Amino acid sequence: MADNSWVFGLRHQARCLTSVSASTEKSKFLVGTVGTKNNVVCLLDFDEDKSEINPTLFDHPNEIWDIVSCPSDESLFFTCHSPVGADPSEKKATLWKQVDNTSLKEVTTLRPSGIFKVLWDSAEEQDVSRIIALGHSTIYLSTMDDGTEKQQTTIHVSKANEDAWLQNAAWNPHNRDSIVTTTGRDLAGWDLRSGKNEFTRKRAHQSTIRAVDCNANKPYHVATGGDDAKVRIWDVRQLDQPVMTVRGHTHWIWSVSFNKFHDQLLLTSGSDTVVNLHNVVSVSSASYLGNTSSGSSSSSRRSSQSNGGDNNNNESSNNSHGSNSDGQQQDDNYWNSHKPTDGLICTYDQHEDSVYSVAWSPADTWIFASLSYAGRVVISQVPMTEKFKILGV
Repeated sequence: MADNSWVFGLRHQARCLTSVSASTEKSKFLVGTVGTKNNVVCLLDFDEDKSEINPTLFDHPNEIWDIVSCPSDESLFFTCHSPVGADPSEKKATLWKQVDNTSLKEVTTLRPSGIFKVLWDSAEEQDVSRIIALGHSTIYLSTMDDGTEKQQTTIHVSKANEDAWLQNAAWNPHNRDSIVTTTGRDLAGWDLRSGKNEFTRKRAHQSTIRAVDCNANKPYHVATGGDDAKVRIWDVRQLDQPVMTVRGHTHWIWSVSFNKFHDQLLLTSGSDTVVNLHNVVSVSSASYLGNTSSGSSSSSRRSSQSNGGDNNNNESSNNSHGSNSDGQQQDDNYWNSHKPTDGLICTYDQHEDSVYSVAWSPADTWIFASLSYAGRVVISQVPMTEKFKILGV
């Protein structure tokens, strides 16, 4: 159970949640609903000081299946949507602009149909940005220049069988010309310039892979979550076996997300109604730290002993050496027992339905949001004890 959590309930069911990535001062999130009528995009502004979640509702014409915000402009976001009861092949992706916090203005709708997800390049230039639109067997790379779409590359993804559709994708934060996709049970990487496959891991999970995320701090490392209730972390240079398998769920996993600053923190959520916060420090960018605290202290001790003074001080230095060593040993034992280790940190169980999405706040590295199908949004924090361990205080 979490130390602190804040709950907001929507009137409609919902499946998609994203952080407002351009908001670096306040924690803001966008949610899209999938009701039979009166669907909305809900902007949630979290004020931790006042312990409040302030909502702003925008009418939306269709059911919303995915949502992503612009990395450089808080007022812009894409939704993937379709009319109620429509065929999935009719899904469209539309770029919207918030107008005076009261309504939405349609900027453009992408030409391809059957789009279920849009990725926005976070390393975009000022005037021209790149997006990826995902169809069930096609990847479309386009540029957006002042609201005008220009397609650059189309990649047709081969399928192991007719039922193996594209499920999810993540842009490689270390190479903006590369993305990682999941298709059925397979994990693959694609070069956006040539359209060629970079790597493929067949049967990366025992059943469908629904979630994928790239570690922004450690190149080549990718997390996947599947219907086998497992989360696996891969080094795509050596795909024979995952570098770690993370357990803790009992049903399908819908979302995985690395913390962008402290990548030893990994969020997962699933159809078992829970959100799990894991520490995966041994396969993170922080793994090299090892016993840094202890080693640094020992080095400092050796240095102070070697420069302790002239011969007149040698006797007093030797007399105090024993007590200093005992004290240092106690310090080393303390830090060794309080440093982060692999394992489940906390389970957040405030939801009562499948948790489809989790998202870290760009404004506060210790805050994240989760969304369940019932329309419940829970904003939570990393436990204070784990925060202190990571910060070494």
